[in-house]
This record gives sequence, C-alpha cells and structure tokens, in this order.
Amino acid sequence: MRPMTTITDTPTRVSAVEVDTISKVFGTGTGAVTAIDGMSVSVGQHEFLSIVGASGCGKSTLLSLVAGLDRPTTGSVVTAGHRVAMMFQEAALFPWLTVGANIEVPMKVNGVPRAERRARVAELLELVRLTGFARRRPHELSGGMRQRVAMARALAQDATSCSWTNRSAPWTP
Repeated sequence: MRPMTTITDTPTRVSAVEVDTISKVFGTGTGAVTAIDGMSVSVGQHEFLSIVGASGCGKSTLLSLVAGLDRPTTGSVVTAGHRVAMMFQEAALFPWLTVGANIEVPMKVNGVPRAERRARVAELLELVRLTGFARRRPHELSGGMRQRVAMARALAQDATSCSWTNRSAPWTP
C-alpha cells in the first residue's frame, strides 16, 4: 500500500497590506480633525478591496497612508516591501507635458533609461486604448481619457498595488 497523502485546498494567505489600529488626526487642539480612528484591515495579495463611505469619512486619507504619502498619527501600515501606486480623484496630470511625458514621470524619477521608458509608454498607451495620443497635451483630451492617462502613469510605477480614490464610475478603457 502507498502512504496516504494529505492535500489541503486552502492556500496560505499572504498579506499585501496590513493596516494595524491606525488613527490620523489633522491639526491640534480644539481645531483638530480626526479623519481615521483605530482602523485595522488586512488585504491579501490578489485581493480587491472597495472602500465606500460618505464624503469626508477618511477614504482618501486611508489610501494616502497606504501609498506612503502620509504617516498615521498612531498605528502602522505595512506593505511588506511592496510599492503602492496612487491614482488621485483628479487626473493630476502636468499640463505642460505631453501624455507620453506624463506617463514617463515615475519611470524617469526611478532612473529608467529613456529607450525603456518610451517602450513602456507605448505598451501602456495601448493597454488604456490611447495609442496615437502620446504627443497630445492633457487639455486636448476628454475627462475619461485624462483618467486613463493617470491610470497608465500609476501602472508605469510597476507597483504591486494600486489604489485610486472616489471613482464614481467603473474604469472602462
């Protein structure tokens, strides 16, 4: 007889983001505003999390903390060495740069060689269905097109996670 083999179908969950009892307070004294108070959440790799709430409840603040753009007043945010990209409510494109140059910004900051940047921009423009718009300026695009450029720029960071705030409609390229 062959020895029995045990098979488990429950994979080990690996966290991509751990938020542990964070609070974020803006200001001091009687003018202080508590945006987040004692929040904890764990997001595993390949998981999708939606954060829903009223205006001003701390959704964007939480995402800024996870992306490392700000620090919590108390508690901790651990991204297990992963880089997190952030896409803002507004496209936040540089108006004086072309679409291609806007997408190149994070790669340029990270020292990616020019030829590699240009090739990646072409790939990302194809992904967001804006092939042929690399030389356009943001003011020449519709609002939806500007959001797709912002998405391409977020993806250009090669981050392991990407968060965006207050998307009122699903992103459809």
